[in-house]
Amino acid sequence: MKTRYPISILSLLAVAVFTLTYQGNAQRTRPATVQSLQATSDKAGQHPATADITGPKTITCLNAASETPNGRPAPSCHIIAPGFRGNLNKGESASATGAGTVTLTCNGQGFLRCNARIT
Repeated sequence: MKTRYPISILSLLAVAVFTLTYQGNAQRTRPATVQSLQATSDKAGQHPATADITGPKTITCLNAASETPNGRPAPSCHIIAPGFRGNLNKGESASATGAGTVTLTCNGQGFLRCNARIT
């Protein structure tokens, strides 16, 4: 007994393959732009980092470290941005309210390094 595949089954298979591979005019949402800042402080003084932002953004202190063990105050990120001015501990976030310049400096004792992310 011969098995024959009718034309309609082959047509359905071709349509299914075309449907699975055709993406049409689909557009992916672009991920948010992320800016990274790194500032340091040494015997020569502060070495701030700056970034320009075009609107409201979230600023997160990713890391703040000192070569001085148990230094007081504990190392933190000092942020100056539109609508916010203050210190953020590691893992804390703040909101910038509009366009302008974000400045990161390190707060603490000794040689310092701090990192922040703007999203």
